Amino acid sequence: MQADQYLRAAVLELKDIDEAALVPALTLEELDLDSLDYVEIQVGIKKNFGVAIDPELFTSGTLKTLGDVCRYVETHRAQAGQAAAV
Repeated sequence: MQADQYLRAAVLELKDIDEAALVPALTLEELDLDSLDYVEIQVGIKKNFGVAIDPELFTSGTLKTLGDVCRYVETHRAQAGQAAAV
């Protein structure tokens, strides 16, 4: 499973939103996620991809959009895989 597929499914489960609206440029603010939503997404990403996301990345605005989160997960997933292969 790719990060974008996981994130799409997770957001659809958490929020009543039209699936067509879930585009990479959609901001996390526009999703109106609460702190429990963020925690659920973080736990799912850690479980499914082995990537931990520091909550500071959300609060600082480093991760602003769905696309930002997907790129972060895919980048760090690849790095974790390379480190495990060494």
